[in-house]
Amino acid sequence: MRISDLSRESGVPIPTVKFYLREGLLPPGQRTARNQATYDERHLRRLHLVRTLAEVGGLSLESIRRVLNALARPDWPLHEVLAVAHTALRRDETSSDPSLPAARLEIDTWIARRGWNLAPGTPAADDVAETLVALRRLGWDAGPEIFDRYAEHADAIAEAEIAYVAETNDPESAVEATVIGTVLFGRALASLRLLAQEHHSRKRFGP
Repeated sequence: MRISDLSRESGVPIPTVKFYLREGLLPPGQRTARNQATYDERHLRRLHLVRTLAEVGGLSLESIRRVLNALARPDWPLHEVLAVAHTALRRDETSSDPSLPAARLEIDTWIARRGWNLAPGTPAADDVAETLVALRRLGWDAGPEIFDRYAEHADAIAEAEIAYVAETNDPESAVEATVIGTVLFGRALASLRLLAQEHHSRKRFGP
């Protein structure tokens, strides 16, 4: 297909498609002339992924590039490739609160008690520690145990997601499934929680 067909099939404007090509987020097409190239379903699939990461996931171009670089490393162990994808999906901002290191130690101990086998310095644990610090700053007398119920449900969801990833046939599909699941289903999960809160609030407090 020509670039106009790729634009029409994906719903992405031609200037944006050309920008993604210049940035290396889309692989080059098959050259047919000096200023012309053809594209296939692989380009369309990649374009859908890039658009999802940018528009739904809100990822920066650099984060998207890190995800795509992970997709291009079929020689890596799958667990390492997934770790790169998770890191790319994580926000870059970190707190400078002086109480954060102590909170992180508490979270690390709590994680160990749960029996989760994680690499030292896992970035997502910093987010949990920052949440704990923020709760305390707001006057909550909270310890890591406040996350117990959330962790139980998260563990069940993650186990099902990784089981699905394990059924894929190649690393690229596995990482793509992880990225899509993290971005799209993560957003859906947050929205479902809000819907459930509204339901139970109306049930308990509403008319």
